[in-house]
Amino acid sequence: MQPPTAQHSAVGGLPALEAVRAARERVGPHIHRTPLLSSRFLGGIHGARVHLKAENLQRAGAFKIRGALNAMLLARSRGEIGPAGVITYSSGNHGQAVALAAGIIGSPATIVAPEDIAAVKRRAIEGYGGRVVICGLTSEDRCVEALRLARETGAKVIAPYDDPDIIAGQGTIGLEILEDLREVDAILVPVGGGGLISGIAIAAKALRPRILIVGVEPDTADDMRRSLEAGRKVTIPPSRTIADGLRAVTPGDLTFLAARQFVDAVWTVGDPAIREAQREILERAKLLVEPSGAVAVAAWREHGQRLRGRSVVLVLSGGNADPSAVGVS
Repeated sequence: MQPPTAQHSAVGGLPALEAVRAARERVGPHIHRTPLLSSRFLGGIHGARVHLKAENLQRAGAFKIRGALNAMLLARSRGEIGPAGVITYSSGNHGQAVALAAGIIGSPATIVAPEDIAAVKRRAIEGYGGRVVICGLTSEDRCVEALRLARETGAKVIAPYDDPDIIAGQGTIGLEILEDLREVDAILVPVGGGGLISGIAIAAKALRPRILIVGVEPDTADDMRRSLEAGRKVTIPPSRTIADGLRAVTPGDLTFLAARQFVDAVWTVGDPAIREAQREILERAKLLVEPSGAVAVAAWREHGQRLRGRSVVLVLSGGNADPSAVGVS
């Protein structure tokens, strides 16, 4: 991939605000501008004003289409996508986004997915026309296989998070939040590989430097928290958390750099709290979210007293859940 142009780059290859704004113009005609919904119930828990950024209502059911489509439109403009199309590695949501984006630009797509991929996510990938290749259980397993297949076929690799074009696309969420809500003191963001929080933080901090950006990880998949505490990237054992989209074992190079510069804190939550938050979002807000998409709400319930009296946005990153898992049959 060619490096981004200087006017669109920040230090270390991270995209700057201009790249995020350009991404919005590029992908805007193809995606939803998702709603920002107030929640008096959640706000009342800690005496705050709480809004939910409902990316579970995004195309392909998650925020991932923003980054995937931005990266693929740019790759096409650079002549980097050939007859073999694109390939990626994903636990599900990024794979769905790549398959959908490939349909938009008229390209074949191959998604290397884990052995335990959620059935609802595999069906969606195949429904969008993507070819699924099953490999291993960890992101590293999938990455190695995707790179091997890319060398073999000439397919263009669309990274799930550690790429400036992906990060810029995810940052469009930050632009929307700050346009839709005049006063925002803090944004709570799920953290897997870190592309989502990197993009949101870059955009939000550029526009409102004093805003707080708080990451949320499962307590058994807290590679970003541990890496920030250590001052270097660390690798943790693979996690079996129910938040399958957040099972990264080490941050990306770019996403760790972004977190060190722009993220104010990382909070962790356990699986029982995530599951309870998932049910509560369905009962109170009438929104179906997957476990990964519920972690910001779980963290608000457990740690939100630190933001008492503030205006807080909780990002619901995805909705690709099996309804039976939250009691809907």
